[in-house]
Amino acid sequence: MNVEREYAVVGSWENTNVTLAVLEAYIPRYFANARRVYYSKTEKFTINTVSHDTHLDKDVEEYLRSSFSFEFELYYFIKQRLYKQYIAVYKDEF
Repeated sequence: MNVEREYAVVGSWENTNVTLAVLEAYIPRYFANARRVYYSKTEKFTINTVSHDTHLDKDVEEYLRSSFSFEFELYYFIKQRLYKQYIAVYKDEF
């Protein structure tokens, strides 16, 4: 409820292009041309790499999923909301 009431847009770096597109449309005063600016500076970015194995044992993964079930639910709700906002903005282009 707080996400819908308090935040116009909640995005993620996982979905950078969608997040920036929605921010441009919903909050143009601050995010006008955000995608153009972001992608014009990509040569300055570095990619984080992990030098160790990130594989989780099945029992550990199940434990984490059950322990963080509310967090997963919130994450998927926010992701769904972001895509609905994106579709609402760009529905004429589909």
